[in-house]
Amino acid sequence: MVPQANGWLEPVSNHTLESFSEDSLRPSKTSTPNKLRSSSAQQVADSSMLRVRFAPTAVLEDVQPIRCAAFHPGGELIAIGSNSRALRVCSSHMLSDSVQTLLRDDGCQDLPVLFKRNRHHKGSVYALSWNPSGNLIATGSNDKSLIVVGFDSDNCITVGTDREFSFHKGTIRDIHFSCDRTMLSGGGGDNLLHVSDVTKGVEVSAYSGHTGAIHCITSHRGDTLLTGSEDATIRMWDRRSNTCSRVIGAAIGTQGNSAVTSLSLNHYGNLLCAAREDGLCLLYDIDMGKLLAAFSPHSTATCKSVQFYKNPRYILSGSYDGTIALTCAEQVLLSPEVPATEILGTHRDKVTNVTWHPKKQAFATCSADRTVCLWSAKDGVDD
Repeated sequence: MVPQANGWLEPVSNHTLESFSEDSLRPSKTSTPNKLRSSSAQQVADSSMLRVRFAPTAVLEDVQPIRCAAFHPGGELIAIGSNSRALRVCSSHMLSDSVQTLLRDDGCQDLPVLFKRNRHHKGSVYALSWNPSGNLIATGSNDKSLIVVGFDSDNCITVGTDREFSFHKGTIRDIHFSCDRTMLSGGGGDNLLHVSDVTKGVEVSAYSGHTGAIHCITSHRGDTLLTGSEDATIRMWDRRSNTCSRVIGAAIGTQGNSAVTSLSLNHYGNLLCAAREDGLCLLYDIDMGKLLAAFSPHSTATCKSVQFYKNPRYILSGSYDGTIALTCAEQVLLSPEVPATEILGTHRDKVTNVTWHPKKQAFATCSADRTVCLWSAKDGVDD
């Protein structure tokens, strides 16, 4: 069964997801919460709405839950990892061209599998990432191993010999490339952030400080790494000094602490969205280390995955309640009393991962219902 679209989405916008004033979200030397309330931003927040409908376009079904997916940097491919231990690379051409493809009875296309390795890991594939050049795929598993595969995206074949890293002591929860050769990984067991040089096949450093499993990783302006943990904190690490430069607590009001499940930085790198296990999402000013707002895009179920759109006004999120949501960050900051979230659609089970297409108004969702689905905007304008 294909995930269900939720009719019409009505984000605040003048024309498309790209058409808005970015003044309120652009970093500045005097960035403060008041800056986020600029008059131009307020005018946009008060403007009329354009309806943009996202609908399922293609789907892949597995025999077990699908945990992770990532688009190739060029957007023409998507890599997928699941509990069945398989690694797949599929075509996402249906988001980019008008090629006529045989439709299923439910109106979706089957996601074309161009590459598949059935027993890529000994355990479930929990995390994966492309490097920025798109010629490496890194995967992590509950078998405690990291595997880096050379990949020819033009011919969809592996290149060279896989590199396997075995320094993790528990399940690997997230992988992130800060550049082509530098891979960040973290998880349970040792609660460390590991930094590896994938060209040399060696670990460069490991950062300690979290008291719970690391769930999510991202990087900030090259020299700063960010991690979110089961211990309900976000840590910022300075690569130049190899130290923790800041600890941000994820407690909010009377609702206390909750594990951090996902992190995403906006296009400018000044605004961080952190998802929590209790369903809350928090917006932080990274430069000031200050909490700006909190919002609940779903129910009280775990918000498992968040990602800013390349237009930094919008945040995509997926929840264990099965829903997929789009939130206008600007609306949250400017007019918190006005609903800022629309539910785009639902899966039949937990949503485990959401990710935007790098070039199109489209995204992918993974679920415990054993499907990965590609969604595209039916009434938007491509970049």
